[in-house]
Amino acid sequence: MEQIRTLGRADRFSAIMKKPSGYHRLFALWAIAALLSVPMMVRGQGRQVVVADKQTHEPIAHASIYTKINGKFQSATTDDLGRAVVRFAFSRLTFSHLNYETATVSSLPDTLFLQPKAYMTGEVVVEDREPQWIRALLKRFVKKHKRAYFSLPQDMEYSYQTQSIGERSFYRFLSSGLLRMKNNDDNHFWLSQKEGTIISVDTTKLTDVANMRRMLYEDFVSELDMDFIREHKFAVNDEYSGKRNVVELAFRWKDDARQDHGRIVIDSAECRILEVTRTMGLKYNKKHRVSGMLLAMSWALTGYQIVAWDTNYHVVYKDFWGNMLPAAIDYKFFFNEHESRPDASDREYYAATGGGFSNMEASMTLSASNGTNGEEEWKRLPKSWYIKMVSDEERQEKIALAHLPAVFKLYE
Repeated sequence: MEQIRTLGRADRFSAIMKKPSGYHRLFALWAIAALLSVPMMVRGQGRQVVVADKQTHEPIAHASIYTKINGKFQSATTDDLGRAVVRFAFSRLTFSHLNYETATVSSLPDTLFLQPKAYMTGEVVVEDREPQWIRALLKRFVKKHKRAYFSLPQDMEYSYQTQSIGERSFYRFLSSGLLRMKNNDDNHFWLSQKEGTIISVDTTKLTDVANMRRMLYEDFVSELDMDFIREHKFAVNDEYSGKRNVVELAFRWKDDARQDHGRIVIDSAECRILEVTRTMGLKYNKKHRVSGMLLAMSWALTGYQIVAWDTNYHVVYKDFWGNMLPAAIDYKFFFNEHESRPDASDREYYAATGGGFSNMEASMTLSASNGTNGEEEWKRLPKSWYIKMVSDEERQEKIALAHLPAVFKLYE
């Protein structure tokens, strides 16, 4: 029986293996050693480091490495093989990734191992077979979830944080306030911010709720439909131990397992999804998030193309007054695009909205609200978009969200 090896994590899943997992661990160690033995070609001086998972020893892509010394911020980002070159001096160097505990060092090792966060399960092996009850359970969930999820027109307290680290820039935005949930009458979320703080190395940054919009509108439950079930394969994680009737399902895209994979924790008796961890790559995102026709038109008109597009996503759902809502979401978004012939109006629009960031991490929590006082200023959160014909109203909404009131603090 062929086996699927899954780490149950947000950034790795399901290489189909015919050898036991111990051989794969040995191979991962050999691969890291091989990377270290081959010098990376760089311009100027620098030293290479590999960032890897402490449990599995697999490389970690898009981890941030940064420092601030003598008033100057410097950083590097690991590539798909977990490699980065540190070309700058430092006294303390920080390593961070959404799915791992942050680490700080005073000297650069050849390999830096990061500890996975608590919600990331360890290495398990599940058989590559799909019990018939899985699809029946998921189809039953699709039919009933609209009544049980996101259908509560209730104001919730939110706490949101997004962070982006560039080669010479650090940006963090913290926001808290009220979030009005969408309902059948109004298929949008609404935001009323109470407090906002920007932490950056300069004073030019604007407020950014783009990741909040992505986390809410690209929610797994909202996207779980019959097409998703048809396009994916499923298996049971026999090593998962939860409450009675709670099981963990591993899933992978039939076309390319590494392009969309993850795990679903589901109460089979109540038919409720409790937790999801998911990773999506460029191929899957381009197929399901953008129109191929509009992408081709953008290429013809402006030379626009998407070079990289990776997302890591983890959500925990909680029952609020009989309705399931995302109590906690962690989200990582790595996006690289190229436009060889930018339009002047687009440049003006990007300046008005802050331009966005390429390597971002965000988190948000929701909790029950104590109510409103009737003096809140509500702003509509439009659905996230990547390539579309945007109306003037949508542009103005996004510009307004980029200018929310916020206190500025200099990054230390």
